[in-house]
Amino acid sequence: MTSATDRSRASRLAPERIARPGRRRRFVDRVLMLDVGLVRTQSALRTLLCVPAGMAVGLALASAVGLPGVLGVLIGAMPAFISCLIINDVSAGRIAARTGAVVVPFVVALFASVALDRFHVLELALIVVLLFVQFAAMGWGPWATDAAAVVFSGYLCGLLTPLPAASVAGLALIGAGSLAVTVVIRGVFLRPMPFRSLLWTRRALLAWATAVLRAAVDLLAVGPDASRERVRAARRLRRRLDRFQEVALTADGMLAAPGAGPTGATAETLHRLLFDTHLAVDGLGRTAETLAGSGAPDDVRAAVAEAIRTVVRGGGAQGATAAEGMLARFGVTPSARADGSALAHVVHRAALQLADLAAAARAWGTLRAALPREGDAVPFRTPVVLVGGRPSGAVPVLDDALADGMTGPWRRWHVSASLRTGIQAAVAVAVVEPLALLLDGSRFYWGVIGVMIVLAGTNSTHERVRKALHRGVGTVFGGALGIVLVHLLGTHHPWWTAGIAVFALAVGTYGFGGVYAIWVTALVVVLCQVYAYGGSFTDTLIPFRLAENLLGAAVAVLVSVVVLPVASGRMVRSAVRRQLAAVRSFVLSAGLVDVGGDGPRDADPSDPDAFDLRRRSRAVDAATYQLDAVMKPMVRFPSGGAARTDARTRAALQSVAVFARELAGRPAPIARPPVPVVEALAHAAGVLATSIDALSGAVGSGRQRGEIRRGDDAWVRASDALDAAVAATPPGPAHEWVHDRVLALGRVDDALAVLAERSGLPVAGVASGATSTSARARRAAALVERHLLATDR
Repeated sequence: MTSATDRSRASRLAPERIARPGRRRRFVDRVLMLDVGLVRTQSALRTLLCVPAGMAVGLALASAVGLPGVLGVLIGAMPAFISCLIINDVSAGRIAARTGAVVVPFVVALFASVALDRFHVLELALIVVLLFVQFAAMGWGPWATDAAAVVFSGYLCGLLTPLPAASVAGLALIGAGSLAVTVVIRGVFLRPMPFRSLLWTRRALLAWATAVLRAAVDLLAVGPDASRERVRAARRLRRRLDRFQEVALTADGMLAAPGAGPTGATAETLHRLLFDTHLAVDGLGRTAETLAGSGAPDDVRAAVAEAIRTVVRGGGAQGATAAEGMLARFGVTPSARADGSALAHVVHRAALQLADLAAAARAWGTLRAALPREGDAVPFRTPVVLVGGRPSGAVPVLDDALADGMTGPWRRWHVSASLRTGIQAAVAVAVVEPLALLLDGSRFYWGVIGVMIVLAGTNSTHERVRKALHRGVGTVFGGALGIVLVHLLGTHHPWWTAGIAVFALAVGTYGFGGVYAIWVTALVVVLCQVYAYGGSFTDTLIPFRLAENLLGAAVAVLVSVVVLPVASGRMVRSAVRRQLAAVRSFVLSAGLVDVGGDGPRDADPSDPDAFDLRRRSRAVDAATYQLDAVMKPMVRFPSGGAARTDARTRAALQSVAVFARELAGRPAPIARPPVPVVEALAHAAGVLATSIDALSGAVGSGRQRGEIRRGDDAWVRASDALDAAVAATPPGPAHEWVHDRVLALGRVDDALAVLAERSGLPVAGVASGATSTSARARRAAALVERHLLATDR
């Protein structure tokens, strides 16, 4: 049974609640929008609770075994902080096991740092090995990753605080006590909550939906003469649409997480509602972009803006009413008299999107009572993979690029992404260490840390340069703040200093997955306090740290350019090919052909397990997100060239993702079509899939327009088969889904044919008549009329 509290919580998350909330709710929504699923907030909370507990245990145990209190505090804080930062799992039991398992690596690392203190050369050489292992272990599983990270941090901890050999047993006891209290706190007070994270993510999705709709209204309200204001409003809407897309993917990935809550049919229904809400709101935002970009008349923009404003004020359930009012206002405008115009098509599509939003709101009401509070099963499959609470970005693209083999002198090498980063880290540290010793021999490890930080979590030269800049900016601001605090507090207020350090680490942990400069600022503030109590703080400390960190960062960037490099263009081509593969699977499913291309053509097209277009569309969306992750960090030049080509490629593939999403959101078939229709659809899908294969090969070879092609590769238009499917389809609403698929496949054919021509492939054939502007306008008008009638019923 579902309690009244659960039903109330579910109702607050329903799509019909897209309206202006109260002040408290706006604040909570803003927090959730900034931190989807509260992933970073939970990480900061872990730091805020576990690090002080580790400090307290370290202080108590240090007093018991006769070690300095400051040493106990530092050693107690380190394992608690590192374990909270890197260890996160789906259950408290797994977290406890992984946290307890790092006791041995931490103690071994401390012992090694003490034992090798007299052998400086060996000590330096071991740093190279440990850093290599830390990055290479990322491909060996979570347990190996935990151990490698703790070994490296424990070894550096020993370098930061030279320790006598007799203190190893006491320090081991402190480390074990710190990890033990961390396990207790995380098991009792900070247990994993995947179901609550899913609830928070859904609420963030709806908050971003409201933000998108308001930005769309603002854009439509800008007059044609206010060019600067229109550009700013368009950029704001585009940023919100991109963020909305990321949150939708995150929600889809969380639905498939163990313990997320809904299972079976409930999870599928929830997935469909989230998908449909995303589809409708995203479509309305794109409609506003189209109307503003095409210079639509004021009366048309005002009609659409008022309809969206009605939804913002009254909620998603008002979508059908808003659509009827918009069509009535549009019907008396001069633009409505141009039968089959592109503008009429856009307005009718907006009406359809508003009706879809109303249908999703109505369907949500029937699902509220079925939502459970918790669950322990994987509810359904999804192509979206989450890493750190966000959809996976450039890492799969890099893996694909490396799987094809290296180029130049490295062409014989076949390495994974983690092994490649490990090799680059080892080479960079081997270069940095002697330079850092010459610059400041007592703190050479700062250069090592600069290498490690720049390489961690980055996959391209652009990302590494950007991270190095963030580190430099954070060091400057953190140094200024840390120096001021040291001069204000000195070493006379240890409790104030400890509180500031813990708070700074919590703030830094929150910023770690977002704005990296925040993390660096907080870390430098903490280090200033640590060095003050260690008696080695001077005002020149920060300039030296900045110099050595930037030295390590610069060497890391240079090494990544020379050792096992992966060119940006190759990354882009790999991302494009990944998306084309996802589009190919979607096209075959839309044409009632399995992914292998051989059938089953006799399967029931209404069976969601046989042809799941939503899941195929989500795979296209995930590939689009990965393409954006590769292209966004790149520097754009006004002169165009390759950057302009990449931008056009990105726009074409994003439009294909939109076409796929729109078709996936259409109603499922309700009747088997005649055999000629099935054959025509399957033939069109096969022709389109073959052309996509040819385009993928052209993209992989890097050919451009005008270059000599190899073999008989060409883009062959599927127009004849699509028109044949339309001609063979019997009239009546039972087979209207065929027209939906013909239109979507034709639009995919149109968009990718342009991309094929730019990639050096000849294009044979012309566009299908089903994709013309007049045909789309008539089709949209008929769909709107039927959908509004269904919504009224």
